[in-house]
Amino acid sequence: MSWMYYVAIIAVLLIVGAIYLYTQNHWLELTRIQVTIPFLANGLKNKKIVHLSDLHIPRQNVPLEKLIDKVKQEEPDLIVLSGDLVDVRGEMPKLELALVAKELVAIAPTFAVTGNHDLKSGHLQEWESILTAAGVRVLIDEAEWLQLGSAGLVVMGLSEKEDFKALSAPILNGIQLNEGMQDQPKLLIAHRPEFFNQYYVDATKAPDIVFTGHAHGGQIRLPFIGGLYAPNQGRFPEYTSGVYYQAEMASKRMIVSRGIGNSTFPFRINNRPEIIVVSLN
Repeated sequence: MSWMYYVAIIAVLLIVGAIYLYTQNHWLELTRIQVTIPFLANGLKNKKIVHLSDLHIPRQNVPLEKLIDKVKQEEPDLIVLSGDLVDVRGEMPKLELALVAKELVAIAPTFAVTGNHDLKSGHLQEWESILTAAGVRVLIDEAEWLQLGSAGLVVMGLSEKEDFKALSAPILNGIQLNEGMQDQPKLLIAHRPEFFNQYYVDATKAPDIVFTGHAHGGQIRLPFIGGLYAPNQGRFPEYTSGVYYQAEMASKRMIVSRGIGNSTFPFRINNRPEIIVVSLN
């Protein structure tokens, strides 16, 4: 065979590889999850929650307009943002962050917590001000009652910390519940999935659903193995994508988003950017 044949084969492989990498990093994937919460009020059944995480604006590969359109099409009753909305590298993306916040709030009540990139951006106060001005409820170790139609639930938010080891146990100790909240359905928005079991140490605050991100799906995912590396979990991380059940509380679970943007490693492999839509039952 001539050298032209091998050149053609290599060219085809390069083109196919480039297309694959493009789809893996630019094409949104919609993941639908149905969650059953025992004794859930009828008014909360079939309510939809959109979970977004790790946008890493402005380094996301998915156009923000497309992301917002996808969320709008789902007609959610609640939107939760589990941190790392901005990327620590570079200037604060004020206009983009404000646009996303404003558009999401126009769709549904929107709650957010900080991630490590938001915290280390050097503009945390401005980050919070932009979101708050747009109508996003930023939860800094807080719990808030959210009325959804004829019923409601508690939304808790754990903010990112400079040093989680310095926290007094249990990890949700800083979140105070008002009278009557303990017996209501509870959601927790937190950035880090590696603290899964610690979120349930205090049974009075045990969330029915924890929404987290941070792991980027393990960045590179292999069949039967899962993600290869995640921040703060290292190689072959335990929590990277999907639903995880609490061992001692069978009805409690954590949902980990693969996120939208990338962090240090520039590519996703077998790990498309993700929007999660949770339906309550």
